[in-house]
Amino acid sequence: MNLTDLQNEVGSLSAPSKMPCHGYSIPAQTCKIGSALRNVANSVCSDCYALKNRYLFDNVQKAMQKRFEALSSNIHKWEKYITKLIRHKEKSGYFRWHDSGDLQSLQHLTAINNIAVTLSDIKFWLPTREKSIVTSWLAQNKLAKNLTIRISAPLVGSNARLNSRLVSFNKSNHTVTTSSVGWDESEYHCPAYKQGNKCGNCRACWDTKVSNVNYKLH
Repeated sequence: MNLTDLQNEVGSLSAPSKMPCHGYSIPAQTCKIGSALRNVANSVCSDCYALKNRYLFDNVQKAMQKRFEALSSNIHKWEKYITKLIRHKEKSGYFRWHDSGDLQSLQHLTAINNIAVTLSDIKFWLPTREKSIVTSWLAQNKLAKNLTIRISAPLVGSNARLNSRLVSFNKSNHTVTTSSVGWDESEYHCPAYKQGNKCGNCRACWDTKVSNVNYKLH
């Protein structure tokens, strides 16, 4: 299949202006935990960046909906074609899942992990608030070494707490990390706000040695 065929099947890759690489976004309205947090004062989702500005453009909304429909209709087909699309398009060695949207199911995480296993020369970063999905999945599966999962803190100014099962998992596999927004006590703070809102040379989000990345409130 050529590039056009692949994009017709699963949609195009997203290109977040901040990132040094491509991503794959789906509608923020499909977030499970995020949808509940949008109604919680001081939550990281109460003023969701993916529900304003350029994300509201009609062409962006249509592109995200196409990706979501491809993902939802046939996860196995989606995995096959998105693997080929990333291999074809991504030359940076890095990839981000969900600059908008989040994990939908255990099967979704399985597909993402399979993609990482197949594309072992690319480092994948998966930020998520779906801690229960991650916990249940890890009880039965092995995480790819090149897939970094960051559990996101639910409230501004707080840290993300890993449950006991994730802490136990991390004793031998240091790939489940965390992120926060406006948590001053974090050892590492995203430098993007000091460099034109871009990653620049920083790759901390993909680095499992960085236990928590704190972001400045948008």
